[in-house]
Amino acid sequence: MADRPPIQLIFDTDIGGDCDDAGALALIHRLCDRGEAELLAVTHCANSPYFAGCIDAINRFYGRTVPLGVNFAQPSGGMAFRSAYAADLCESFPNRYPPALHGTPDGPEDSLALLRRILAASDDGSITLAVTGTLATMERLIRSGPDALSPLTGRELVERKICRTVMMGGRFFESWPMVLYESGIPTHHVMTWEYNIRESGYDTAAAVFADWPGELVLSSYEIGSFIVSMVGYGGRAAPGDPVAMAYLKNNSADAGRCSWDHTAILEAVRPGRYWHLHEFGRISVDRDMVTHWSRCPGGKHTYLLPKADYGEIRQVIDDLVDGR
Repeated sequence: MADRPPIQLIFDTDIGGDCDDAGALALIHRLCDRGEAELLAVTHCANSPYFAGCIDAINRFYGRTVPLGVNFAQPSGGMAFRSAYAADLCESFPNRYPPALHGTPDGPEDSLALLRRILAASDDGSITLAVTGTLATMERLIRSGPDALSPLTGRELVERKICRTVMMGGRFFESWPMVLYESGIPTHHVMTWEYNIRESGYDTAAAVFADWPGELVLSSYEIGSFIVSMVGYGGRAAPGDPVAMAYLKNNSADAGRCSWDHTAILEAVRPGRYWHLHEFGRISVDRDMVTHWSRCPGGKHTYLLPKADYGEIRQVIDDLVDGR
């Protein structure tokens, strides 16, 4: 169990596409069970009638009712509408948000309103934000103005309330070779961009990296690529586990998945335990959607570098998600 107060965590995700988001949410719940984190809210960076139900189904399985938000600023039907598994989970497991409630007063909140409400009610410097999707929610937050929820702008709320933001995103060729690793195996395919950054779009990504006022830690594509976790999870999961369905629907053979989003959660809740931090500076993105680190006095941006053995981290993830 934790020997310190739990991390006050907000999780912003693009769950429903790749199954590692579902695994990351399972990991958060297990860390909450151990007293290491408290999950204050989950927001989705996109918009579909199935996302809130998908998230709530997982939360309910772990015995938690958590405030949920969906990014209504995005066109409804984002991420291929039904997504890889979001609709399956929403339609197959008990949850508070069937599609018919989407966009109604009984449906999920807007992500921005939920974030502003949670942050306004929080102590200064108390919140850790974990982001495993696009930067759309982050941009909306820092662009928001004062409202009935808070007299502060979004940027002021971030600066005052959020102590640390850990985001899965980016590639950093200064420290990593230009090769695509899939399930830990080099394919010799060169990929310059990373999905979450690319899907954000240049204007959004550039705005967030330029204007996000607090500490920003990136768990880059390479970090999770070397750590394939939750192999065979469907065969050992408890009956009715929606995360097991997410892995089976997304990966079909129950072969596990690279741990891109899990690594961001581990760093958010257990900072410094498994990775070194690159020197702090400034991260930016170019028109090809490639991320770059540069030296900047007083810069608050960094990214993870290896410290612990990959196999050790995989075992940590598997043990936690399995409830061991």
